[in-house]
Amino acid sequence: IRKAKFVDNLVKTNVPFIIWSVPPPDNGYCTVCGDNIAGGRQATDYLLRTGRRNIGFIGGPADEPEVQHRFSGYQNALISAGHSVDPNLVLYGDYSHSFAVSAVQRLLQQSPDLDAVFTNSDLMAIGAIEAIHAAGKRVPEDIAVVGYDDLLIAKYNNLPITTIRQNIPLGGKLLAQNLIQYIQTGVVTNVSLPVELVVRRSA
Repeated sequence: IRKAKFVDNLVKTNVPFIIWSVPPPDNGYCTVCGDNIAGGRQATDYLLRTGRRNIGFIGGPADEPEVQHRFSGYQNALISAGHSVDPNLVLYGDYSHSFAVSAVQRLLQQSPDLDAVFTNSDLMAIGAIEAIHAAGKRVPEDIAVVGYDDLLIAKYNNLPITTIRQNIPLGGKLLAQNLIQYIQTGVVTNVSLPVELVVRRSA
């Protein structure tokens, strides 16, 4: 809600801007964003291919379009594989390490057969791994963990994290280029960048 209100206030200023975000329904301003639906789908498809069946979704704020799109990808993968979404396996909060710790604790209470979690950030993935270890379980043997973004911490964590890589360098370049183009031409652009599954040791 805070993010949406911030963007609404930006629109009212009539000052040219561009943001890293899912495009608005009316395409009223410029955006660049990773393909979050594809990211959620790739993460969940991979977990299903590796034999996981009780896959938790630990999301950021439920009202954020990026999070909604990642959930859609997760949901689409499950349905395509003949599974339904178990509400007990879906939790929303923030992108923090501490939320992921509490979320995994809750998921294990609600669903003792949990065998994988798809988290919406690499920081959350680290928190999830810590909570799984604290519960006396192994990653990935007992519970696999997939993160999102492919920040440096994902590669250099004690247990390197399988994650969805967003093309941040290209995204930054397009944010600058497309803002300049908008100032010069008034043409609104909404760009969705491909994402990529990076397989490491956590899943």
